[in-house]
Amino acid sequence: MAVRPQGVDAVKATGLVTVPVGDEATIQQAQNRHSGLAYKGTPRDITGNWFARPELLDKQLRVGMANRLLAAAEATAADTVALARAWRPDVVVYDTVASAGLVAAAAIGVPAIGHTAGYTLDFDYRGEPELWAAYQGLFDKFGLEPIFPEILVDPCPPSLRDPYRIPWAGMRLVSYNGPVVAQPWLVPSGDRPRICLTSGITTTVLDPLTARIARAVQKTGAELVIAVERADRAGVAQSLPDIRVVESYPLSVLLPTCDAVIHHGGLGTGMHTAANGVPQVTLPQSTSQDFWANKVEQFGLGVSIADPEAADELTIQHALETVLTRPEYRQRAMALQREVATTPAPAAVVGLLEDCAAGADIRSSPLVASA
Repeated sequence: MAVRPQGVDAVKATGLVTVPVGDEATIQQAQNRHSGLAYKGTPRDITGNWFARPELLDKQLRVGMANRLLAAAEATAADTVALARAWRPDVVVYDTVASAGLVAAAAIGVPAIGHTAGYTLDFDYRGEPELWAAYQGLFDKFGLEPIFPEILVDPCPPSLRDPYRIPWAGMRLVSYNGPVVAQPWLVPSGDRPRICLTSGITTTVLDPLTARIARAVQKTGAELVIAVERADRAGVAQSLPDIRVVESYPLSVLLPTCDAVIHHGGLGTGMHTAANGVPQVTLPQSTSQDFWANKVEQFGLGVSIADPEAADELTIQHALETVLTRPEYRQRAMALQREVATTPAPAAVVGLLEDCAAGADIRSSPLVASA
């Protein structure tokens, strides 16, 4: 699996063969020249599914977001193309935020399949001159004609999915975050509820609020497990009594033991929490986090605190007690978990990829849907 340097350790932990592409400092420098929506200070008043319909964003923001993704692709394209030419795969499956995979597929003349993270920015590159020029430039550097994916593979639960411009194959969301040695504490004992606090591995926005959240959890009487990338990110909460801090702990193992999760509103954390049938409280602080927080409330999967920095312990305590004591949140999360279990397994999608590599028109497959 080709991956930018910051993702190497995570991919290695899955057991996959890993090939780093690009220089991380160069990639980040290229991205930082353009606007993003995953950081504090981004607009907080964007409504609707702007992932599937980026035209809901104002033009400057939309073009900036597209250029941010394409800048990262440009910084990794040379290494990715070189790998493809050396290894000669029959099909390229790429993360839809990593368009270097499309360039690699074009370079060796094989189909490309996009893989979303449950949602993806579905830019209409051909429909806007500014976007088309940037997209075309990514391929021009290698003397190639631009291509687009045959289909998208999408693990978003069907009831949460909005249609894409490109046909898609739904795939079961399988939580897996690497191996772990299970300790006795992992199995809950007694009737005391367990709450997990995490802000994932891609942001630190909740770190300044960790102690406040921890004290709010303690007031509910629940057990608190703080899951962080590094133990020092738990801050002063580590010194509070009766709190467990786990470092780089697989959420795929921890989440099924929890009664609620409180997190930053990240898509990955949120979708895997929902797929495990666990209610959630979100504390969004950016546009992309607002997107998931709105989904959580819209589908009854939990509650959201719109301004986490202004929220006191009592507000956080009340939100947690709401999802712990009102059964409809657990019921809705478990209904979504059952829905996920009925979607096609990854093995079925592998068969689709094999057909694609053999030259079949997979868009006509019963596994593939379109708007």
